[in-house]
Amino acid sequence: MYNGVYPAYIRPYTQFKPKAPQRKNEEEQKNGASSNREDLQERSNTQNTIKTTSYQLPGYSGFRAQVQKSNPVQNPNAQNINVSQIITDFKGTASAVGAPKEVIDEVFTYLDLIQSQAVKENPNKKIIQSNLKNASQVLDGYISQTLKTQSNVVENWIDALFLQNIDYKADPSAINEDLKLHLEKEEKETNATVVDNTQLSNNQNLISEAKNTEISSNRNYIPQDEKMKELFLNAKKFIKEDNSKTALIALKKALDYASETNDVKMQSVIYFETADLYNKNGHYAQALKGYKLAADMAVDENLIAKSYMKTGKIYDDAGLIEPAKQHWFSAIGYAGESENLPLQVKALNNLADIQSEIFDKKNAYIFANLANSIAEETQDEKVKGYSYKRSSHISEYLDDNAKALQYLKLSTKAYTKAQDNKNMIENYISAADIMMNVGNSLKARALLDKAYLTAVDTDNKDAVSVISSKIAKLAA
Repeated sequence: MYNGVYPAYIRPYTQFKPKAPQRKNEEEQKNGASSNREDLQERSNTQNTIKTTSYQLPGYSGFRAQVQKSNPVQNPNAQNINVSQIITDFKGTASAVGAPKEVIDEVFTYLDLIQSQAVKENPNKKIIQSNLKNASQVLDGYISQTLKTQSNVVENWIDALFLQNIDYKADPSAINEDLKLHLEKEEKETNATVVDNTQLSNNQNLISEAKNTEISSNRNYIPQDEKMKELFLNAKKFIKEDNSKTALIALKKALDYASETNDVKMQSVIYFETADLYNKNGHYAQALKGYKLAADMAVDENLIAKSYMKTGKIYDDAGLIEPAKQHWFSAIGYAGESENLPLQVKALNNLADIQSEIFDKKNAYIFANLANSIAEETQDEKVKGYSYKRSSHISEYLDDNAKALQYLKLSTKAYTKAQDNKNMIENYISAADIMMNVGNSLKARALLDKAYLTAVDTDNKDAVSVISSKIAKLAA
């Protein structure tokens, strides 16, 4: 079935106030809190043995063998799709991935050629298909450049469409109005709010000096100046002790000395630490200012990526979707420069989460596919487990229980290899909950028994208590 854009409506943005989290944040993950909605769907089944990765859109895996044939045949059972709907969804995808204006313009040029051909009495199928391929390659080129690894996700989607029944004669009435994203009003209000909350004063002379200072990038920067080191470690000590007021004073002293000694790298690090402290204590405007200064001054791409990640999270919690997405796109790019694949995985999962929350399944699938594929490239079982786990939460959120269980299985497999018992237990419990919801009490009990035995073996008393309660409820 064709995966188009699904119904979505975002309530108008109001004040800049963080929303109640709808999904589990990183702190809750560390504390073992119960899972909520996080991310989505469908990873590539292709096992990659080289750096290049072939990403896939939902629905493509079933057609992959046919696509690889020189003369693919039409699927007689496929749904009929009008080219007008494809053009609409293609434009939505280009916007959703945050492509810059020059990329958007090039993609839209091909789509305009398609539109011109599609309104003719007898549209030329080959011309339309050729321009769809051209547009998909342009968009994949942007995604590949951003991720620093080869992507064919949009082209694969187009290949899958070609195997279905397409009506190449344009029919605007065939576009389901309910499938469009009603964002115009909200985007205007978002932009107004962003302006109000990002007019943050910058020390322009300091930033200019930082940008003109040549310092080699080092993720684990240690200042050579002993006084600088002492001042910074003293501030970190107060942060660790949760003494925020004293920590801010100590960070200010460290920043003053870093400015005196022209230690630009330490200045960016201190701004980041200060922003984290404000963020932790709910002072979001100050946190945004600190993260912006850290990103503007930093010569370490990894620190820049982290700053954009944290900024995106603040905007997301405030319900400001567009600025959140743009900051996460920036984080993905800088994470690619610093080869920080785990951070790319988290940012892509965040983007998938946003799309799922507005029920834009197609684009949620795109981001989730990319996240899971990059997770596989890391060869880190915990990163794989994390990404598949988030995909399962999204699938469950979208009422796709079968898909949720599939991803939980992949996540548990990865966590088992990593010997991460805590997350294994959580996955067993999540799977049991799904089974209970669909009325399969026997399977639910079997999963809870697995979780219980693992919890007992690892002396996880909290988990034992939770599981025992669920077993008792199931037996009642």
